[in-house]
Parts: sequence; structure tokens; C-alpha cells
Amino acid sequence: MVTIDENRFFTVMVEFDVEPQFQQVLIDGITDQVEQYFPHLTGFVSASFHASDDGRKVVNYGQWLSKESWMRSSSATGFDIAKESIAEVIKRCGARTAKVDFFQVARVIESS
Repeated sequence: MVTIDENRFFTVMVEFDVEPQFQQVLIDGITDQVEQYFPHLTGFVSASFHASDDGRKVVNYGQWLSKESWMRSSSATGFDIAKESIAEVIKRCGARTAKVDFFQVARVIESS
């Protein structure tokens, strides 16, 4: 399990809008590609997928060792193949990418 620490990883968050009947299909389709290609990319740490209660949104929270490792990996062959397949899943589900943002973890508060 990945530990979220302050200022440790570069975080990419992607938000998708989707019809409720396709929410899990979208998650399954994208995670299949991420599981197949991303673990082999240098600097990849983890990807998690969050489903909204109303079924209309999916948020992907991806972590990389650094912005530089994400940028290098985003031009790697495995990333390109996964990106094309993910684009097909998004299209098939009628989803759209609503927002892409980049972050650093600024604070973490955990249960004691």
C-alpha cells in the first residue's frame, strides 16, 4: 500500500463525467490499461480511482516520483499504447475528461 507523504510525489488528478450506467465500465476499462502498462514505467507509484455516489463522476488520482518522471513516462511506448486504449474506453462509455490538474501533497492528517 502506498503511503501519502507531504511533498513526496507528483500527483495527477483526472476527473471524468460519465452517465451512471457506464461509471464502473469506465473504471474497469481504464484500470485494465493502467494495470497492464503503467507499473513498468519508470517513476510510476500508484493510481487510484474514485467513483461518485451519484454515478456521474470518476476521479483518477495518480502518483509519480516526480513531475520529470511523469513527463518522461508520458512519452514512453507503454504510455502511448495505454493512452490510445483509454481513449477508446472513454469514447465507448460516452465519457468526457472534465478536468486534469497537477498537485503536490501539501499536508496529510492521519488518524492517531
